[in-house]
Amino acid sequence: MKRKTAAVLLFGLLFACGQADRVPGDVLPKEKMRDILLDMNFADVYGREQMDTVRIADSIREQNVKRYYVQILQIHGVTREEFMRSYRFYEGHPDRLEEVYKAMQEVLARKKAVIDSLERAKIDALTVKDPVTKDTTRWPNKDIRKLILP
Repeated sequence: MKRKTAAVLLFGLLFACGQADRVPGDVLPKEKMRDILLDMNFADVYGREQMDTVRIADSIREQNVKRYYVQILQIHGVTREEFMRSYRFYEGHPDRLEEVYKAMQEVLARKKAVIDSLERAKIDALTVKDPVTKDTTRWPNKDIRKLILP
């Protein structure tokens, strides 16, 4: 009897270890979680900037941000319960949550690179290129002086 119990426990342990790397089916994939969290962070920043430009109470700002969160979840086709269940799962697995945050940083780095290149292109387009290659602070040569002076 002890052998059977030990075998069942060993088999159960091996099976449980094999399932440790899998994400449960009711949890959002990392990519979807990344996109939702990015949008929520953008909403937080927007709400904070809105408070800086227009004087509003913190409670109103929080209500606005919560409204943005609801809209974000609707855009992504996720219910509040699905998101919270997934967030709790990732929160309970810090290594997976770190992967989500690293993916968020990569997306932000790519977006920043695009914005920086557009800003550089705009600055380059506005910069006046001087077509004169010679130094114009020197007095023109003698032939031109004859034309100008009598």
